[in-house]
Amino acid sequence: MMALGKALRWVGCLALLTSACRPPNRSGEVDPARGARKDRVMVELFSWWTAPGEAEALQALVGSHQATHPATRLFNAAVDSGAKARESLQARLARDDPPDLFQANAHDLKAAMERDPGGVLVRNKFLNQFTEKDSSLKLEWLDDLFTSLDLRRTIFPEVLQNLTVDGHIFAMPVNLHRENSVIYNKRIFEENHLQVPHSIEELLALCKKLKAAGIIPGATAKQGWILRIMFHALAMSQMGPDSYHRYFSGEDTTSTLPKLREAIATFGTILREDINSDAGEEGFGWTNAAQAVFNGDAAMFMHGDWAKGYLQALGWVPGQDFDIFAAPGASEVFLYGVDVFALPAGAQNKSGASAFLETISTTQAQVAFNRIKGSSPVRSDVPRNLLDPVGQKVLDDLQNARYRMLVRNRATWEEALVTFFTSHDEDELYRAFVADPPRS
Repeated sequence: MMALGKALRWVGCLALLTSACRPPNRSGEVDPARGARKDRVMVELFSWWTAPGEAEALQALVGSHQATHPATRLFNAAVDSGAKARESLQARLARDDPPDLFQANAHDLKAAMERDPGGVLVRNKFLNQFTEKDSSLKLEWLDDLFTSLDLRRTIFPEVLQNLTVDGHIFAMPVNLHRENSVIYNKRIFEENHLQVPHSIEELLALCKKLKAAGIIPGATAKQGWILRIMFHALAMSQMGPDSYHRYFSGEDTTSTLPKLREAIATFGTILREDINSDAGEEGFGWTNAAQAVFNGDAAMFMHGDWAKGYLQALGWVPGQDFDIFAAPGASEVFLYGVDVFALPAGAQNKSGASAFLETISTTQAQVAFNRIKGSSPVRSDVPRNLLDPVGQKVLDDLQNARYRMLVRNRATWEEALVTFFTSHDEDELYRAFVADPPRS
């Protein structure tokens, strides 16, 4: 579950997705009479899951599909990286030749669609500003697919709402990542006789104990989306579930402002006193922060639970080497992001893409993917005993949450959080939220 602006790191085709690391040879595969590729076996998709834990999870998803569709080949359509990938995608969009599927975050994709009349178009600006040319891309509605698979009954209702614009479903969800998670090193906690905190006061006291023992309490990185996740976890802990929900749902952005100020002050204290000194170094990202917890250089990491998948890829066992708890004092809130795959209108292999979307929705694929990725299934009927002990606890929190909230984000917030990392100007950060408040 990562911010789209961060996550569209275009890479070469993944070996796990294809038997040969080369771009699809599209020449000679088009039927002039129908304008469609004769070879209907290959499915092209754009995906940013390349980090340890992410790549293996995608491989499990692909494996689930190939178990029932053995002839299918899946390619990462981002053959090149960086600027070349942007040029390649723009060229394909310009000639009405989109990939069969592309990955996105639900909150980014829905916001982009709602900015367009009728909620049908996805501007290129959404796709990480691939080009300044205002091209657009239409998506296929997935209403019929959801009906045939009975997914309206099984997918969490809040998620269905997150995927709906003008009464139509626009993407297939893959997982739910909780963003108000705290990942911690169990050895550090056990050796220092520390308990999981259940309030903001207990969290701050825990940080003091860790520092007294010569241990850095928390790891983070000076990137807007990473600081945003950390801030939200602390904000709901400081504000309390009800005030946090009222403010960040847009329900009440006035009477809750004193609580928001308190949250900003707490965030500033943590940044000044309780994080790793190399958080602001160039190139230091979320995997580095997770690695610090793995190495024992820091005790905790306030981040999305995709870090669980990364730690598993490093060899740690959930519940044995590390564990996860919700933001202290706010376990009633489940703040989540949804990874989705969208099907562009005009995709050459619509049937193959639809078949892959169907696989994504199955219990088997949901379990295979989410056990590795560190996230929770989007289906409410997945048996909890199919997940590892940590995954079971997080799923329980999801099912029992009083507030299940899709991530709210503003570019202005992230920019202000990066500035605040250095300036510690609480008034300036407060003004950034007031100037661009959440909307219901």
